[in-house]
Amino acid sequence: MRKIDRVKKKEKMKKIRKGVKQNRNKSSDNQTEPSLRQLAEPVRQNPYFPVTAAQLVYEPLSVIQNGNTLFVTVSIPAESLITLPEQVLEIKNITKTLRITQCRFFNAIPPIALDQPADTPKLFLGGFVRKDIQYANAIRSTTSTVEGEIKDFVVDIPISGVIDLGSQPTVPALRFDQQQEYQFLKTLPLPPGFAGKDKLLTGDLSEFNVISNKFLNKLPVCELVYFQINEMNDALDRVPLAGGPFEEGIFRTLQEKMIIVIQVSLTFQPDEEF
Repeated sequence: MRKIDRVKKKEKMKKIRKGVKQNRNKSSDNQTEPSLRQLAEPVRQNPYFPVTAAQLVYEPLSVIQNGNTLFVTVSIPAESLITLPEQVLEIKNITKTLRITQCRFFNAIPPIALDQPADTPKLFLGGFVRKDIQYANAIRSTTSTVEGEIKDFVVDIPISGVIDLGSQPTVPALRFDQQQEYQFLKTLPLPPGFAGKDKLLTGDLSEFNVISNKFLNKLPVCELVYFQINEMNDALDRVPLAGGPFEEGIFRTLQEKMIIVIQVSLTFQPDEEF
């Protein structure tokens, strides 16, 4: 009887230990689940702006050619929502500068047939506007005074577009690669059933001969000449400042609209004669 009781006690202790381990595993799983969910959550971009794969095509304000250089002026609109890092009493100043990250010239290619319309050269232009927003926040206030600090917040507003240069500019034509095959004549005897004087005259299928011509076209040199930024910024969530003067308010979200006039120069290098 004592042996049976000992065996039962051992089995009972094993079950208890097994249950403790299972509870520990469940608690550790519950602790790791929130962290995994947090890692999977997407990060909201600031500023928020719509992004699509298709590029908008803009008509240039002017395209002036001076020798091998084209001066292209274009107006590009931009809009975004900016979330400031804290509640803001008012905007004190906004300094802006334009940074060009892409200025890629696409030359027009000949139409596939003579009766088809010809394409025009394009200019892919992209970059961002760096904005340094200086603002005042509210720390303490009374019914007639507001005490705050001056801070700043830097944000990059991306811009992009395609400029249609039209058919007026004279630019170097694209030179396309060429590949030509050639064969040598081979004379072979014919099998029975043909006249004895007849021979098989054909190309040699056991060889492959080819001439490849490769041309390296030169891209034009792009330089930023001038830019002008006209902007409007509106607070979307302004509310009265609690405990402050009746005309004061605080906000955090800005809706920004910009018209950016950009002038770039494209300098084409003359092709070397062979």
